[in-house]
Amino acid sequence: MASRSESSGDVTPPLKEDDLAVSVLDPDQHDRKDEGLAGEYPQEKIRVPLFRSTRFQAAVIAGVFFCGPGMYSALNALGAGGLRSPHLVNITQSMSYGENVLFALLTGVVVNIFGERLTLSAGVAGFSIYGASLYCNNRYGKSSSWFLYFSAALQGVLTAILWVVQAAVMLAYPEPDFKGRFISIWYASIACGQAVGGIIALGFNARNAEAGSITPNSYIPLIAIAGLGPFIALLLSSPAKVVRRDGVRVTSNKQSNPWQEAKNVFSALKRREMVMLIPLFIFSQWFLSYNNNFTAIYHSVRGRSLSGFLSAVWGIAGTFSFGTFLDSKTGWGFAPTRAARLRLSFYVIYALYTMVWVWATVVQWYYSKTHPVGLDWTDGEFYASFMLLLFWAFVDHAFQTFMYATVGSLTDDVDELERYTGFLKAVNTGGAALGYAVQVEWSMMGSEALLLGLWVIQIWPTWLVIRRLTK
Repeated sequence: MASRSESSGDVTPPLKEDDLAVSVLDPDQHDRKDEGLAGEYPQEKIRVPLFRSTRFQAAVIAGVFFCGPGMYSALNALGAGGLRSPHLVNITQSMSYGENVLFALLTGVVVNIFGERLTLSAGVAGFSIYGASLYCNNRYGKSSSWFLYFSAALQGVLTAILWVVQAAVMLAYPEPDFKGRFISIWYASIACGQAVGGIIALGFNARNAEAGSITPNSYIPLIAIAGLGPFIALLLSSPAKVVRRDGVRVTSNKQSNPWQEAKNVFSALKRREMVMLIPLFIFSQWFLSYNNNFTAIYHSVRGRSLSGFLSAVWGIAGTFSFGTFLDSKTGWGFAPTRAARLRLSFYVIYALYTMVWVWATVVQWYYSKTHPVGLDWTDGEFYASFMLLLFWAFVDHAFQTFMYATVGSLTDDVDELERYTGFLKAVNTGGAALGYAVQVEWSMMGSEALLLGLWVIQIWPTWLVIRRLTK
């Protein structure tokens, strides 16, 4: 367990497990500990070196995800990776996400061998290669399809370990009163990357009011930015070197060999709360395929660029509003405990997301009847779906923040969180893989109806976990 340092800098013997352990079944204990730690900050006066602080670790994670997933999200927000047809992208993305299912479960083994810093650096390296493959396919057509398959296969391995180690760092490194904002900084960095990428794409394609693919030159700046990610990742500190403001060290109990770690990955999956959250995890990434195909099919090239940019801005607002709320000591006067804030977030986010899905169902039903192609911002019909995408981005970013905060409430141990987030990423990327596979064969109306069903199914089991947090 974590131990507290004295003002002299010495480390006391480890406390008993019951003194600091935070059980999902006893959130009141968690809140008492949060309050105690917060009240002790002024007395301890702990010296926190800048490069070892949790704020700096958050900045490193933000830089990595701005460059890698941020540029990747910018391409996805264009629909079909900016290509003319989504068919090939649907196939390669399904393959890539399918690989994530296996390798996400084994990330704990990789981290056990190479550590968090090198694993993070390797994990973000695939995005620039994938961007290059999209550029080649856009410029040279089917003759370069092999490159797109290769880059998708490589990315399937690398992104699996990237997302898992990032999630473990994000949930285990920060102090209790910084955890929600750490999640917000991470997720907002992706949205900022998407916004910057969207501006670049809009600048290159502002005069293209027709359906089709973006100009090949749009990819070059995005590829260059993505290439910076692996170098920024090398600035991350290992858990043992991180200095928290509350004096509690980041817990890390790596196994003596990778095979024991592999066994622990699967033994960690026996926790009941993680099993109950499986429907939530499946839904959380399934919708990506539908969303990306929606813009590629119905919007013009510059309409896709505009929605990609502005949906990122709305996503940042959703991330920070709920991340700040989760870290607020009083929940803005509505929720004085951490458990109460999670419960209130559940009510608000799920109500808003349900309204968005009703809206999406109506728009999709109408488009399935009228079959619009290349809707531009000069067309009145464009705005029914354009505004939907903006609200969708706001609510989904809040939803993702809530999901990670819920998983982060189950433990403070970085290695255990690597196993939990490995399971999370294995399940939700499995959902994404199935989503892209379905998109290859199903109609848009059929895909939307399936997504609506998945949304409804996961509400009750998620509530059972949240309710357990409040008892």
